Amino acid sequence: MWAERMGEHHASLVSANGLVYFLNDEGVMNAVRASSEFTPIAKNGLGETTFASPAISNGQLFLRSDKHLFCIGNR
Repeated sequence: MWAERMGEHHASLVSANGLVYFLNDEGVMNAVRASSEFTPIAKNGLGETTFASPAISNGQLFLRSDKHLFCIGNR
């Protein structure tokens, strides 16, 4: 459907609420719309190396870097 470079990835992508999340090895999370066109929504860096796949639970996004565990979302 589309091809776009978003850095080297070892983590699996995850999808929720019509978005697909790509976490690259440099700790940059790219969120794109799940569609046939490339539509970037957000790009945010953690500032740490990441190789683990993101996890989604109860509206929260969990990201594990080589030093920390991040939780993004409301309690």
